[in-house]
Amino acid sequence: MIALRLLGIGAVYGLAFAIVKSLFPSPLILLTLDGGDRTVLALFYMGVGLVAGLISGPVFGGLLLSRRRSGPGETSGGTRLALSLGLGLLMGAVSGVLTLAAYSAGLLPSGDTLDPLKLIRASNFPTGTPLLIAWTIFRDLLPAGLTGLFLSPVGGGFLIRLYEAGRPLVQKTYDEDF
Repeated sequence: MIALRLLGIGAVYGLAFAIVKSLFPSPLILLTLDGGDRTVLALFYMGVGLVAGLISGPVFGGLLLSRRRSGPGETSGGTRLALSLGLGLLMGAVSGVLTLAAYSAGLLPSGDTLDPLKLIRASNFPTGTPLLIAWTIFRDLLPAGLTGLFLSPVGGGFLIRLYEAGRPLVQKTYDEDF
């Protein structure tokens, strides 16, 4: 039951990530102005957001579930925004890795405008290759972070309940010094 909820929250975040990612210039311009292979490329870039959400939701939920078992006496420090941003940023990193893997496996046409391997192969200075690989993986963090920010009121409640489940409730005390 919890796995289905995690998959559902991953699907919601992934769909929102695909929409936010499509608003960034390259996929939207490729989709509207060009046809053929670039349309497939733009749809891939938007679709990888949904797949990244479906992968990241259960992974992040598993991390939250393992965290809650580690310290039953600790108090919760997680907030809706922090947990939602965490899921969003994990989703962005997964999206970057999936994009890089698709290009290296030959699923997408090489040498195109958005091909990160073209830049990586063309780098001729020592720190260029690792820096370009990191940039390729993490360039989706801005739209993913925005997704986490936008969905924190909706999805953050579920994530915080998951984070705090199984922990003892802490009684709040108030000082009566008036």
